[in-house]
Amino acid sequence: MSFSSGGAGVRSDINITPLVDVVLVLLIIFMVMTPTLLKELSVVVPEKSDVQIATPTTSDQVIIAMSRENKITVNQEPIDQGALADRIHDLMAARTDKLVFFDIDDEADYGEVVHVMDIARGAGAKTLGIMTRN
Repeated sequence: MSFSSGGAGVRSDINITPLVDVVLVLLIIFMVMTPTLLKELSVVVPEKSDVQIATPTTSDQVIIAMSRENKITVNQEPIDQGALADRIHDLMAARTDKLVFFDIDDEADYGEVVHVMDIARGAGAKTLGIMTRN
């Protein structure tokens, strides 16, 4: 078993020259294409309007509040859960917006809150909103 160092046999070395050529070509392509891909678009932003939007008053809105003891009030009037559906139905009959806001205490049972929301939906409210603090 002798190894020949300069013979005419088959070489098993990997030729990395074509790999380097391909990598350099890809590098050049990305270097040329990057500035064209990063062009900025010109956008015309409309000027801010000086129209004052009137904040809606709460006197004509329906606000259902629930305390931590699960006591329900409609527009600050205490009401029993059994009579809630009739009260909401009467309030929604004359309205076109069918919007009800909920003011819920953080300590309230949210299972009961969802049940009251279902009652409001069943009584004719189309849109339910939840009021937040701040």
